[in-house]
Amino acid sequence: MNMLEIDQSAKDCHYVARQYVRGDVAIVADIRVPSGGRNKVKVVDLSQTGFRMECLTYIPDDRMVFLTIPGFAQMEARIAWHSEWLYGCEFARPLYPAIYDHIVKAHPALASKLTQFS
Repeated sequence: MNMLEIDQSAKDCHYVARQYVRGDVAIVADIRVPSGGRNKVKVVDLSQTGFRMECLTYIPDDRMVFLTIPGFAQMEARIAWHSEWLYGCEFARPLYPAIYDHIVKAHPALASKLTQFS
């Protein structure tokens, strides 16, 4: 698959989202809305094509945002859906597999940490 096909596939989030593994994470990050402010969010799951976050500030669906995870450049994403304070977001460009693996290993969810000691 070439980069053009990957970029095109990323636009079809309803189809692509299930092709990639979702990792449970616990990341305190920033979301910036163009012409708006910066808000702290908690990213609770991540795939190469998007993420789910908890955010107490209302952001309309289809709005473009920029996610900044500590130690990484900001990543452009689109709000695909929301329900109260939970948001599903689609990356403008999929994460490279090595970047995805690094983020998931560096920020495991608490449940993942507890099972390591069982």
